[in-house]
Amino acid sequence: MDLLNRRKDIKACEEIIKKNSLTFYKAFSKITNRRKREAVYAVYAFCRYADDLIDEDQDETGLNALEEELKHYIQGEKPQSFRFRALKQTTSHYYPKNYDYKPYFDMIKGQRMDLDFKGYQTEKELLEYCYDVAGTVGLMLLPILSETHDKELDAFAVNLGYAMQITNILRDIGEDERNGRIYLPEDAFRKANYSKDDLHHGKINIEFINMFESFAKKAEGYYEQALDDLKLFPDDVKLPLGLSIVLYRGIIDACRESNYDVFTKKNFVSEDKKNELIQSFLKSMK
Repeated sequence: MDLLNRRKDIKACEEIIKKNSLTFYKAFSKITNRRKREAVYAVYAFCRYADDLIDEDQDETGLNALEEELKHYIQGEKPQSFRFRALKQTTSHYYPKNYDYKPYFDMIKGQRMDLDFKGYQTEKELLEYCYDVAGTVGLMLLPILSETHDKELDAFAVNLGYAMQITNILRDIGEDERNGRIYLPEDAFRKANYSKDDLHHGKINIEFINMFESFAKKAEGYYEQALDDLKLFPDDVKLPLGLSIVLYRGIIDACRESNYDVFTKKNFVSEDKKNELIQSFLKSMK
């Protein structure tokens, strides 16, 4: 493939992350090495496509086709879509030849769980789902972000995935409920003495706040551990990784500042607040 077409494929991936997650784009666009930065965009574009097939289109056929295309790609067949062409630029440069694509298949499995959604009984079950749809993404990115590979880095990727997916779940409680999905587990409702009917009616009381905070604090614990573990990474990715952590963690505070109204609106971190968080993190790195 000529250089112009390769650039077009990567540019398409960059536009996807820019359009769908300004938080991640703001963080990972800070990677100074262009090839490494673009590799992150390629992985994001693949994952976003899988996510959109289910969240937006409920397209099981499309998800099955993506899984088949992934299998053909691993077998060495020439990639046909821009996503796989961009991914090839990434994997051929950063992944070892014996790379195990299990995180990719696990992520697709997680998306399939949303298609046939049954809910979760326990926090353990919820975390298994969080691993499939988010922890796996961190594992996909590890070969790009670090030349070394060990269990500590794997734990970083998985735990940060837990934190970010729990954050998504808390932010989207109302929207997900209207779409027939309640991610918080049954045992959390029982422990908080808060009912599914309360949730359906958007009831914000001390019981709901306690349930929200029990998961928010778990996520914040994972974020704090991730910040502490930035020392495991090369200097050139500490800043973008750190920014992704503090900016995404800011979503939890945005929900709190909205008096826990996660039913009638989607809470975001404002641009002013993002800049404040960035400046604070930069100072902490000095």
